[in-house]
Amino acid sequence: MISTREALLEKLVISLHLNVPERRILGSDCVSADEVAAVVKRLLERNGLFPPNAKPWQPGEIVFEGFFLVKRPDGKVQMCWQRSNPILPTELADQGSAEYDDLDEAVSRFIQSEWGSGIDGIPLLRGCVP
Repeated sequence: MISTREALLEKLVISLHLNVPERRILGSDCVSADEVAAVVKRLLERNGLFPPNAKPWQPGEIVFEGFFLVKRPDGKVQMCWQRSNPILPTELADQGSAEYDDLDEAVSRFIQSEWGSGIDGIPLLRGCVP
C-alpha cells in the first residue's frame, strides 16, 4: 500500500501537475529527488516503461515527445528521446537513446534530462526534507 505522499508524487511524475489542494497535502516547498526516483523506479519495474503513456514512435502514430525509460529483458535500461516534426505530429523529426547497466543511473539521468530542477514549479532537490 502506498502513502498519500507517494500517491501525490506518482500523480506529479505521471501528469506533471498537482492542483493547489494537492500541493497543500504534499506539504513542502520542494520534493526530494530521491523520492521522485523511487516512484519512477517503482513504475518502471511495474510497467517496463516510464512514463506509462510513452512509447517508441510507429509510422502513422503521434510521436511521444520527450524522454522515456524502457526496461529491457536483459535487465539493462534504455533512456530514449524523440520529437516530432513541429508541423506534422505523426512524423518523427529526431530520436536517440542511451543504454545503462545501472537502474539508479538511468533514472537519475532521466530526471535530470526531463525535469531538470523541478516539476510543475515544484523544485527537485537533493537532501530536501519532506
